[in-house]
Amino acid sequence: MLFELPAIEDLRNILENFSDNIIFFIALYVIIPATLIISFACVIFIIRRLNSLEEKNIRMRELNKEITKGAKIYLKDQAKYLFIILGILFIPVGFTGIQYLGIPLLAVILTALIFLLGGLSSLLAGYIGMISATKTNILVVEASITDPNEGFKLSYFGGMITGILNISMFVFGIWLIFILTQGNIYLLVGYDFGASVAALLAQVGGGIYTKSADMGADLVGKYELNIKEDDPRNPAIIADLVGDNVGDCAGRGADLFESASSDAVGGMLLGITIFLFIGEPIFIITDITIISVGLFSLFFTTLFLDIDLERPSKSIWRVFISSTLFNVVVLLVINLVFFGIPGLFLFFASIIGLVAVFLTIVFTTYYTRIEYGPTKKVVFASDVSPSVNILSGLSTGFKSTFGPVVIFVISVVSSYIFGYYTGIVYSNILGLEGITPALFFIAFGIYGVNMASCSSDVIISTILSFDTFGPIADNAAGIAQMAGDESPNGLRENLDKLDAVGNTTKAVAKGFALVCGGLSSIVMFLTFLMTTTTLAPDLFSFIPKNELINIFDFLDISNPLIILGLTIGSVLSIIFAAQIFNGVQKGTMAMIKEVRCQFDETSGLKEGKVKPNYQACIDISANNALRYMITPVAFIIITELIIGIFFGPMVAGAFLVGNLIGCLINGLWMSIGGASYDNAKKAIEDGLFGGIGSFAHKSAIIGDTVGDPLKDAAGPSMNILITTINTLALTFLPIFIMTGFLWNLIPIV
Repeated sequence: MLFELPAIEDLRNILENFSDNIIFFIALYVIIPATLIISFACVIFIIRRLNSLEEKNIRMRELNKEITKGAKIYLKDQAKYLFIILGILFIPVGFTGIQYLGIPLLAVILTALIFLLGGLSSLLAGYIGMISATKTNILVVEASITDPNEGFKLSYFGGMITGILNISMFVFGIWLIFILTQGNIYLLVGYDFGASVAALLAQVGGGIYTKSADMGADLVGKYELNIKEDDPRNPAIIADLVGDNVGDCAGRGADLFESASSDAVGGMLLGITIFLFIGEPIFIITDITIISVGLFSLFFTTLFLDIDLERPSKSIWRVFISSTLFNVVVLLVINLVFFGIPGLFLFFASIIGLVAVFLTIVFTTYYTRIEYGPTKKVVFASDVSPSVNILSGLSTGFKSTFGPVVIFVISVVSSYIFGYYTGIVYSNILGLEGITPALFFIAFGIYGVNMASCSSDVIISTILSFDTFGPIADNAAGIAQMAGDESPNGLRENLDKLDAVGNTTKAVAKGFALVCGGLSSIVMFLTFLMTTTTLAPDLFSFIPKNELINIFDFLDISNPLIILGLTIGSVLSIIFAAQIFNGVQKGTMAMIKEVRCQFDETSGLKEGKVKPNYQACIDISANNALRYMITPVAFIIITELIIGIFFGPMVAGAFLVGNLIGCLINGLWMSIGGASYDNAKKAIEDGLFGGIGSFAHKSAIIGDTVGDPLKDAAGPSMNILITTINTLALTFLPIFIMTGFLWNLIPIV
């Protein structure tokens, strides 16, 4: 029988009484809307400031227009493929919501439309971020001619547009749907899944695009012909610069949009579980309130935007630390106001999340900066041979995983304990009559992990701003190099210093994204289990209901089906990465062939007398990315649906755990190892071991081209894969509960 869930009806009945839930209503109708209004006003102010700056250099302006044009065309084509995937999933996702409303047809249509809205919101957030970045590129070039510090600030302001819009748009989407559906939280899962699909497609496609162009440009231009990076004679250079925007700007924007929305939706689902226990609705909107107020920390960081080009890391840390300290105050105030004395335990859980992110950033910096031992070893290895360089980079990447993984595990356990003690305090206050004690404390323990995950999201706007800073600085340096004689003396050197800052911020953002995604994944996984216990009593199932209600007791590794889920989930990240590498390989091979052909057959190109055919290389990257981005995304969706439909929520839960472990480890070593290769190459280009053109430089170029698909294609995709797998599981959970035909193959004794 079709029905509307009793939990939603109970929530609506509570929310009708304003006087008993004043804090809830103030957060929902005052705090969140106010932060959205202020944030959108700040975006308008920044855009107006950028538009007020005059673009002076005609040649540089023309180059920037070509980059912008290429990025727009690619994202437009990528959107077409996204619409196809969203269209294929439209009806299946719609049917997952059929039990959430009393009118079946309305339930299907509304759930599907919310799913579509999530995908389009993520796509739009990435697109706007890309447009702001390409607009800022040329302004940074102009400003850096006389004052690199002004170029640094403009790069950050351009990144702020992405940071503000990504957070504001998902907060607005979730807030609006929550109000319009009168608290039907389960419908929000489809919104998050739509954002996940769009983000995964954007990251995979953008990664394949940018690395095909980058590797092709480097292997022919720098390695074979000994010409400079971003030399205007290289036909693949514009495609490379376009790739920075569609990969690092649009792709990363969609990535963190989806990651933050996963935390918010997961927190709301946990909140309604706790609401069913104690009748307190404030848990439902705590995450989204904290994340929205966290935007003010981004505005606060603008007071600390002075760059020391001799010690750029110091400038970066000043901004990160200012944002973190601001949010410590935010977390303390909100936890105490929302929860009273029990909020202190949740505050400590939140601090654990911030500390975990901070320590991960420290580890990432240590393993990727040239000032420290790990990357120095890669530099020294480059003077021996390319193979030794590659081995050294792999060793650095593998070693780098231990610290962050240990930090991650400790943070999960510690925050769970603080959440558990929060439950003890509430049980002492309210009593446990009518409550299942085990699930009660588990729910609060999970909510503690949720607070740790949510606390990492409060600085996500700052991280995203600095991440977008990277490709803006990189593009600015490339434009200056391509301008040739029109580029003033010293400009390229100034921009190279900003680019070095950008390399660090991009590496930091990737490490942050993985830990953030890992914490989100733990929350979503545990929410998946808790939601199973909540939905199971009201749904038909081939699986015995007592097993679904007590799902925590049946995740037993003595059951071969659980091992099956763990194993397939673990290997999924490897297969996913292999498919991305295949796409990059095909694109690079085509790019090398085209660049060689132009240098060999175009008379005067090597001498700089004629302009290369940039468009041919742009087309190769775009067509290759569009061709090879679908397979990895379709593969993971189909695999998980097969696991869930045939084996049910228990095996699907084991699948989620395996996927988390595989993605976390592989994502870390790929991202950090790849960045180590890149920075080792840059150190040699600055003069070590003979500098540009030396044997060591040749070796480092080979290593860098190995690291490129690791750090910019497969590595960052692991973060989105973690959360996409979990949001897909939550979205199709009702279907998994009602099917699971093969779970009973092995009788439970």
